[in-house]
Amino acid sequence: MSVSEHERVMSLLSEIITTHDWDRLPDVLHDDAILEYPQSGEVFRGVANIRAQFENYPDLDPGTSQLAEVIGDEAYALTPSYTVIRVEGSGRRGTAVIRIRYPDGTHWWGINLFQLQDGRISRSRTYFAADFDAPDWRAPYREAP
Repeated sequence: MSVSEHERVMSLLSEIITTHDWDRLPDVLHDDAILEYPQSGEVFRGVANIRAQFENYPDLDPGTSQLAEVIGDEAYALTPSYTVIRVEGSGRRGTAVIRIRYPDGTHWWGINLFQLQDGRISRSRTYFAADFDAPDWRAPYREAP
């Protein structure tokens, strides 16, 4: 699958989450899709369970999630034995960067590693990290924003 197909699927998922149009989840999720949150150890299997965890999320307001970037590219590499191999970022696997505003007003980043099957998400693994202030000791070495 092309990078544009990955962008289409993730953009549609972002739109569904942003608008809370949960009836459209089957448009982007495979029937037996798996959604994993490794940091909490949770696994949700199937559209019904994935939908329920979104629908019942406390204080999840529309517009709190934004797709920041889909990373992927068709790339190939040459091994020492001159075998051409595909480098991840194309095909069924992709990576998306998500910006999230939690109900308490904090902003977080999400990294979503996903797999597509038949143009829909079959597996998704999302990692979350909160914003934090940069430490002063690194100031002399970093670029200004």
